[in-house]
Amino acid sequence: FTGKPVDGYVVNRIVGTRALCAALARSREEAAVLGFGLLLWDGYSPATRRGLLPEMGAGV
Repeated sequence: FTGKPVDGYVVNRIVGTRALCAALARSREEAAVLGFGLLLWDGYSPATRRGLLPEMGAGV
């Protein structure tokens, strides 16, 4: 949508807390029982893009 790569997006990876990972694992297991799965998009906005480097970790 930008027509060019956005600074900070250098790998195909989602960044989150351990609590987030545990919650996603539980959700994935519950969805699998119903025949569904999870597909995550845009799980990380680089601090360089948002200008929030000092606040990283707060509410992430």
